[in-house]
Amino acid sequence: MKKMFCCMLIVLTIPVFAQAAQIEVQGTATVMAKPDLVIVTGNVNVFGETVAQAQGKISDIVTGVNEKLVELGVAQDDIITQNYYYYPVYPDNVQTPQEHIPEGFEANHSLKIVLRDTEMLDGVMGVMMDNGVNEIYDVSYDIADRSGLYQQALAMAIKMAQVKAEKMAEAAGFELDHLENLIENGGYDRGVTVNAVAESADYGMLDTGIRSGNIHVTASVTAQYETQ
Repeated sequence: MKKMFCCMLIVLTIPVFAQAAQIEVQGTATVMAKPDLVIVTGNVNVFGETVAQAQGKISDIVTGVNEKLVELGVAQDDIITQNYYYYPVYPDNVQTPQEHIPEGFEANHSLKIVLRDTEMLDGVMGVMMDNGVNEIYDVSYDIADRSGLYQQALAMAIKMAQVKAEKMAEAAGFELDHLENLIENGGYDRGVTVNAVAESADYGMLDTGIRSGNIHVTASVTAQYETQ
């Protein structure tokens, strides 16, 4: 009985040591590129005694800004209304309901300008401020072919996952057999945003000193490999 028990024990343990393993790894890669476009947002704010007066003032300013930007080389389709609203302005320290009468109306019109040439930024900001835009903010650099960058990063992430899996299998005494499962974890990007606020002045020869830096696009995957 003792010999039979020993033989059975040996037979049962052999498959355990010979059993292949499954390896799960993550691969992450980042691609960097110089931005080829910049987005700048400007706001026009006016006051009028009536809604019609406020709307008329803001319409004149926005129309003038639009014409100047087109003359500068900005495409009409790249001049976009971001926000438009107006609201009543009431006097301070109102004591009675009868005094709760608007003094006038304030109107706001925000424009988003997309520049396909990043070198145009200083000139565009100067034209906007010289022609009635009260403030400029959210200067954001970007790249037009963001999808192309992501596909590059994704291919690199998959390759990185494979290399990691091969190293792990080798260290454990196995070889990779096949890819069992591949999951795209998603990606993220890091652009450049400058929260610049400027007030109206003589900006004809504006030099903002704003520098773009690089756009970072990252992809990540989780891969499962069977070994042999």
